[in-house]
Amino acid sequence: MLTAIRRCGPQQRETRTPDISKTSAGRVHVDDQQSMPTLYVLNAAAVTKPHAVQHLTADLIGYKVDIAVITETHLKKKHDSQMFVVDGYSLFRRDRTGRRGGGVAVYVSDRLQARVWDYPGDSQEHELMWIKVQSASRDILIGALYHPPKPIYQPSSLLDRLEYCVDALAQQYPRALIILAGDFNSLDNDEVISRSALNAIVNQPTRGANVLDRIYVSELNYTSVRVVTSSVKSDHRAVIAYTGEPLRNLNKRRERRVFRKRSPTQHALFLQHASQLQIEVPDDADIQSNFDTYTQS
Repeated sequence: MLTAIRRCGPQQRETRTPDISKTSAGRVHVDDQQSMPTLYVLNAAAVTKPHAVQHLTADLIGYKVDIAVITETHLKKKHDSQMFVVDGYSLFRRDRTGRRGGGVAVYVSDRLQARVWDYPGDSQEHELMWIKVQSASRDILIGALYHPPKPIYQPSSLLDRLEYCVDALAQQYPRALIILAGDFNSLDNDEVISRSALNAIVNQPTRGANVLDRIYVSELNYTSVRVVTSSVKSDHRAVIAYTGEPLRNLNKRRERRVFRKRSPTQHALFLQHASQLQIEVPDDADIQSNFDTYTQS
């Protein structure tokens, strides 16, 4: 099931159904890296958990994200989209049906025009959703994918579907940028590249020592790709692809350290011991030598 919703501002909401017409009129292609939208990819391990949307909002605003691909949303038909929208972003979601967990969502900044790109032969087994985004310079086709660790389908069928979609997009929108992003789990990286003819741009681990959350692009326009700790509580790290100035990590690292407590009695004993020390240093020695003699005594 595909749904789309847009929040226009803190005081007004507008719900709309996705426009699935296939038109490409009015496209303008400009090869300008500065016009690339900032892309954010995260396996959120459920946006339904408490404060997940607020934490996601902090990341989207803090990193100035234009497009966010979120996997494992755990959203179902019973979840009202209004509860998961972010101010200033349109929400597109594809929920897993008939089973727990799963699901993908795409948040697109209201500064960009976006709609669902539908394709014939779509299978509910594959958690794959395509969004057509029209930026100031060109069209961008975003594929959001979640490939679970234990799929109910053969991985080869998903690879066939990806190859079919990329071919169809390249034919229908020959000047558009194609991006495929999400959590690929054990789906072979080389197979994805071979079948889709896209370029992998994530080479840092996103969960443990594994590169599970990936981004594939048809053109190498992004100048930087960073893996950061998300504000959302998840065992995955977030991936941010961007151009321009270096990003500042928003999340501070917290460490707990144990220090031995000092009591007034201990201080008094130390001062008593220090007063009884007999340290003699030659007057003709340099300061460093005298200091070494002091610290070694």
